[in-house]
Amino acid sequence: MAATAPAFAASPCSDRYTYQLNWGTTPYSRTSFRASSATVSSLDSSAVTVSFASVSYSSDVVNNTTTSNNRPDQTRNLTVPANTGTGTTQDPVVTSLGGRQGERGVMLYHAASTPGRGNRQEVTITFSRPVRGLSFYVTDIDTITNPAYSDRVEVLARTGTGAIVGFANVKDGVTGNGVNGDPWLRAGDSNVGENAGGAQVQVNFPTTTTGAADVKTVTITYWNNAGGTQYHRVFLGDLNFTAIGC
Repeated sequence: MAATAPAFAASPCSDRYTYQLNWGTTPYSRTSFRASSATVSSLDSSAVTVSFASVSYSSDVVNNTTTSNNRPDQTRNLTVPANTGTGTTQDPVVTSLGGRQGERGVMLYHAASTPGRGNRQEVTITFSRPVRGLSFYVTDIDTITNPAYSDRVEVLARTGTGAIVGFANVKDGVTGNGVNGDPWLRAGDSNVGENAGGAQVQVNFPTTTTGAADVKTVTITYWNNAGGTQYHRVFLGDLNFTAIGC
């Protein structure tokens, strides 16, 4: 007779596991400046694929050409900067993103921008399985007059059925609520370095039994309120979440 598994045996398809997309160690593939993905594994569970897709807008109309009013940098957008070397202003060395030792991040990076939300980049993050308790930092949200950096960031998460998921945020030198009409922006006229605290916000999605929501997609909207031909960028830090094993 075939042996029967004990009733108490754990099932990876029903148990919840903890995952981290760590930009320093998680396998990450960038196929273009508009598309990339990462494979996140957890002990005794199936991997979760996290995909990134970028769309640009010019005057509120989708425009993914190289002549767009908002031009994501073809070399740098959706890349993870090095954590060694001398670095340059445009290509920084990131060793402690937002002051968190060892953390790196992926860049949303514009080569040039026309001012205003109509000229924005939207990066949609899609999880191969719904995730819960999602948390991550958006870092290097600067406002400075010279050179003209005036970053604006919004976030919108949805379930697999398209329902909008609420979130809380912990702001460090940033104002606003990170939504359309009230984006995150730097509270003062200053430029904070990538490896220092400040100019950032931690996004936290609900984890309580009554408030838990399974997130399927997150869209990060990034634009600049000053514009110009100098670079503009913000960073997404490590993504932490839980998911059913399979």
